[in-house]
Amino acid sequence: MVSRRKPHNHHAGYIAMRRHPILKGPDAHVTIYEAEAQQLCTAGGRYAIVCDSHGTIMNDTSLKGARASMKNPGNFCDGCRAIGCPG
Repeated sequence: MVSRRKPHNHHAGYIAMRRHPILKGPDAHVTIYEAEAQQLCTAGGRYAIVCDSHGTIMNDTSLKGARASMKNPGNFCDGCRAIGCPG
């Protein structure tokens, strides 16, 4: 079942999601997945942080680091950096 609040919770490898800090709308989220379960590149680490608004993906080796990146998408997403996101 797809939740309106957490629309990605049914995706393989889903760990956490939060609303984008600046953008609004149905695709304005930053999500953490288990990279391998989502079939994303795992070269940078076990966890994939995805800016759903811009399609940018970054890997991290620790969940703590992934959560920090999720809160500050300007650290890894050029599109977010361009609109003044924290980072």
